[in-house]
Order: sequence, then structure tokens, then C-alpha cells
Amino acid sequence: MNLITIHNTELPIVEYHGQRVVTLAMIDQVHERPDGTARRNFNEHRSRFIEGVHCFEVTADEIRTQSLGQAFAARTAKGVLLTERGYMMLTKPFNDDLAWEVQSRLVDEYFSPVKSLVPQDLPGALRLAADLAEEKAVLALENQQQAKKIEALEHLFMPGETVPQFAKRLNGVNSQLMLAFLLENKWIFNAERDPERSIKYRVYYIAREKHWLTEKPVTVSGEGIKSFIKYAPVMLEEGTKKLFDLYMAEKLPMKKTWDGQFFYEKFNPETPL
Repeated sequence: MNLITIHNTELPIVEYHGQRVVTLAMIDQVHERPDGTARRNFNEHRSRFIEGVHCFEVTADEIRTQSLGQAFAARTAKGVLLTERGYMMLTKPFNDDLAWEVQSRLVDEYFSPVKSLVPQDLPGALRLAADLAEEKAVLALENQQQAKKIEALEHLFMPGETVPQFAKRLNGVNSQLMLAFLLENKWIFNAERDPERSIKYRVYYIAREKHWLTEKPVTVSGEGIKSFIKYAPVMLEEGTKKLFDLYMAEKLPMKKTWDGQFFYEKFNPETPL
């Protein structure tokens, strides 16, 4: 792994999904902050960081297979990688002289290394100008789409909403297949061992740990039967973001009659489970 020196601090050059990223420990190190400062700031504002845009959360297997071992401490179970945008968001409150210098140098020397010399001829200069214009247009479109996404997410999450309730508000999603989808993708599992009895959904530990889902106990009773408690998978804010990303990527079970439009309806507490 290559190294770069920023303000007398030697940092590894970490790349993930084709772009340079930094770990929370690297931020503490180069900004000369106590260990855990960046982690605390990240956790406090986690809801503002969008997976794949501002950050990536990687597992131990990804750390091993993606050659990220030198970026994290040994036996790290889960790590956080910040993109340039995520780094700037996290260090926005840093306003001391050192922070200004480090931020500038990281952006110029780490995140945006010089890739080529300035073109020396007119055709090369025109190609560069065209490339820059295209990159600017793409970035503007991405920023516009991201702004719409953030605005949608701010109004999408509703505490206590079950998975089918949430799915019904996403245009085109087949809400009746959502629990089966989560079952297949190991967000939930069937706790009922008797194949002749009804499915009893429970939430996997990993989905709880990632703050995707929790459970809501529901008492079931009726004439001639003994009352019992079943558990309904309930959405958490991080799970809302994750499923919304899958929705926009057309990876949720969609209705055959879907009109191809992405939009959601406002929360209705009267929507049946």
C-alpha cells in the first residue's frame, strides 16, 4: 500500500470502489485529535451520511478481500470508509488553523492527485475542456439527484412502521412479497420449526446491528385459541435508507403493472399490516 505524507503525518493511500477514501482513525491521526473523535462525530451524525455517497461500511471479509488490512487495526469486525464528500462533512466543524491546512492538503494531494500534465496543444486542450465540462454536468446532475433523494428520505421514515406498510408507500413495489424478499436476503428468518404451522418472522442479529429493522410484539387472540405473541418486523431509519436505495435500483419485488415511476406516498397510520 502506497503512503503519502500530510503535515508530517504518514498516511496509507486507501482506495475502495475506484476512489480514494479515508478511515476514521486516519482523520484522528492527521488532524491530531484524540483517538475516537472522528468515530464519535460520525456516530452522532450518522443519519446524514449516505452509504455509497459519503461513506462505506465494510465487513471483516471485505477488509480482507479488498486488501484493506493495512487501513484498519487487526481483527476489525466492521470499518467505516469516508469519501472526499464524507470527509469534508465530518470535518466541517473543525475550524482551527491545523484543520484548514490539513483539509486543503488532503483535498489537493490525497483525494485529487495530479493525473496528467496540462495539454500542450490545441486538440488536447479542447479534449480536456470537453471532459471537464462533461464531468461538471454529470456532477451537477448527481448533486441534483442526491438533493432529491435526501429530501425524500427526510420525509420517508416513520417510527413504528412495519415492512409491508412501508413497501405499500413505494410506487410499484409488491408489498405482499417484501417479507419473502427480506427472508431470502437474510434480514429476517422463520422462527417456526413446524412446517405445518404459520411462519413466525424474527429479525436477524445483523439487521438489528446495522439498525435496519427491529421487532414489534403483537398479541394474537381469538375465540377458541390460546392467545400468543408474534413479532412484526418494524422499519428503522437506516433500513428505510437501505430499502429506498434498493427501490431506486429496481431491486425490490415490483408489480407487473408498475408504471416505471419512482415516488412514494405519505405515511398513513391506518394502513393495514
